[in-house]
Amino acid sequence: MEIDDISWDHLLELIRSMQSDLLPSLVRMHEDDDLSLLDGTMLRLLDRGEDPTVRELAALIGRSDSRTSRIVDRLVRRGLVAREEDERDRRVRRVRLTGRGEALLQRIDRLRVETQAELWRHVTDDDRIVLIQAMEIYAKAARRIRDERDRSG
Repeated sequence: MEIDDISWDHLLELIRSMQSDLLPSLVRMHEDDDLSLLDGTMLRLLDRGEDPTVRELAALIGRSDSRTSRIVDRLVRRGLVAREEDERDRRVRRVRLTGRGEALLQRIDRLRVETQAELWRHVTDDDRIVLIQAMEIYAKAARRIRDERDRSG
């Protein structure tokens, strides 16, 4: 298949198909977590270890400061994140992942790896090589997008 033969509609169809086949099992595995997409995104951003402010988080997720603050408040109530005074400027409050939040992300990662391992067992050795190469390309592209967003944000 040539690159010109791949349409965006076909790519979208493939992604939707994979999601509809795999997401129900992931949802069942995460049913006790009850995380929204924004909650999970917020936890992943905090997992970088940068301890941003609510304003910085808002810029990263493209939401208002007040909406982001409500998300952080909800995560604080659940014990997944903490707001702490900045050591250099007491007027600034930084948001960080708690041990409980880190443990939750580790459990989610473990469940996702188990799901991916199950999928992996259904792929031939030759196709695994191709998939690894494709994943490396996508990971590099994702890092470039993140770096560009971080520079402009």
